[in-house]
Amino acid sequence: MDKFFKKGFTLAETLVTLGIIGVISALTIPTLIGNYQGKVRIAQLQKVYNQISNAAVAALADERVDALDYTYAFENIDGTISFLGKYLKVSKVCGASECLASTYSSLDKTASKATSQILPNFDAIKCVSLPSGSSICVFDVVAGDGYDWHGHLSLVVDVNGKGAPNVNGIDLFEFSLYSDGTIGNSYNVSDYAASGGRCEDYKSTAGYGGSCFSKVVADGWKMDY
Repeated sequence: MDKFFKKGFTLAETLVTLGIIGVISALTIPTLIGNYQGKVRIAQLQKVYNQISNAAVAALADERVDALDYTYAFENIDGTISFLGKYLKVSKVCGASECLASTYSSLDKTASKATSQILPNFDAIKCVSLPSGSSICVFDVVAGDGYDWHGHLSLVVDVNGKGAPNVNGIDLFEFSLYSDGTIGNSYNVSDYAASGGRCEDYKSTAGYGGSCFSKVVADGWKMDY
């Protein structure tokens, strides 16, 4: 029995064991890192969502109105930037070329486009950068006429600014802030709860992640794609 405990491992056995550990690590560590990074991006997206939602509620209360159409936030892009600057902690105001990556890839990585081709009126877009590193850019403002409360702000968010991976639906998302303070986009969130489509349907499109935002919300803030 004493001889058994004193024997120890041979060099060959040690090397084989280390090799097995190395193979297992090579197979599992990238997955673990990917899962962690995905959770971080979702947390950043949810944080931006909550910040904008809270800002809308605060603006409605401060202005004593029941629609954002009646506030400066919906007057024009400059008004929206002022609104974001007042209710969010903003590090800087910048143009799209400064706050977003120069190109973005599709979800399946088969296509990529320059950001100036993805976003309409690229040169007129204004953004804010947050201390977290997220960028929020305003590329369209549609105000109601006082009787029609269907105004909305079209916003594009990169949860980590110009940082990688710069992929549609992974770190780049689009949504709208509506006049009543709700957040969504042209694809109804409830559609995803029922079908789960559209995000994957546009996986080869280097767009700005609107459908994937809706899917993330419908799936309970999970990136299951």
